[in-house]
Amino acid sequence: MPSLAYRKFIHNMVDVDRLISSHEKLSPNGSGKRGLGHITRSGVVMLCAAWELYVEDLLIECTKYLSNETFKPLDLPKPVQKHLAKRIRENKNELKLLELGGSGWREVYVTYCQNEVRAINTPKTTIIEPIYEKFIGLKELSNIWTVGGQYITDFVSVRGNIAHNGRSAPYINLCELVEYNDCIKLTAKEMDNQICDYIFNLVTATVQPWRKIR
Repeated sequence: MPSLAYRKFIHNMVDVDRLISSHEKLSPNGSGKRGLGHITRSGVVMLCAAWELYVEDLLIECTKYLSNETFKPLDLPKPVQKHLAKRIRENKNELKLLELGGSGWREVYVTYCQNEVRAINTPKTTIIEPIYEKFIGLKELSNIWTVGGQYITDFVSVRGNIAHNGRSAPYINLCELVEYNDCIKLTAKEMDNQICDYIFNLVTATVQPWRKIR
């Protein structure tokens, strides 16, 4: 099976697919706007929400796997070690260091990741890439994506425009929504497969974190 994050992503994508299907039924010949902008705008918003949740959940899932399969924090990638050390130095709780004893570092590692990813308010490339490097050491995440980093950033900006301007935002036609839908699905699949290999190669475990999507 693919990652838990991907399975949730596919579940959430059902709403987007249904919106596309509804639009096609209401405008079978695809001609004219026919006052269906509310459907395509809703599709973009739901699609971006599914994407945002996926990239957050996947990173947390990765840190849980690495924390379980790594013997000590010094075995984590260097960027991860540096970020954790920085966070601990900045922590005002004087007892935080005591939590690192034994296997305590594992919970600290995962908790820091959970807190930081949940603070993401826009899943643009410039936001996602640094946090993936901080917590799993993966540099230039967008190199995995066939569509490229700018495409994802532009897509999220379209969602932001809709969220802030509502009906005044530029019209989204069905073809645009279908393209976004296909590209985001492809990007999530690429991430799931390649990050599976990436984090598996960081540890000495014999069992992969999840199965790749065929």
